[in-house]
Amino acid sequence: MAAAAPQSVNFEEVSKAFTQHFYMTFDTNREGLASLYTDQSLMTYEGTQIMGQAAIMNKYRSLGFNQAKHNIKTQDAHPNPLQPNAVIVFVTGDLQIEGQEYPMKFAEVFHLVQTGASFIIANHIFRLNIG
Repeated sequence: MAAAAPQSVNFEEVSKAFTQHFYMTFDTNREGLASLYTDQSLMTYEGTQIMGQAAIMNKYRSLGFNQAKHNIKTQDAHPNPLQPNAVIVFVTGDLQIEGQEYPMKFAEVFHLVQTGASFIIANHIFRLNIG
């Protein structure tokens, strides 16, 4: 069995900081998420693939609600052994949308890649967990 590639980033710290930043920004200023994506970023939102920063931001603008509150229940992180400056983050929680009585369960995966001193979202998968 091959040894894991040495990691040059603390993937747990990156994951925690990213998760806090992403959901705070989503809940308070969704437009602020634009800097986390590039033209090569790929998001799958409820089974629909969306490519590039502009298209992803258009998806966020079209969600049909202005206010949301994420309550994170779990967060897991893995280093990417094939890409030492990348982190995979898996988040589950409750999503409360304005005007809805009950929160919805969601799951989300992010593949973060370091570019300079910061990280961008290379891949992003979002699913509501509705029975």
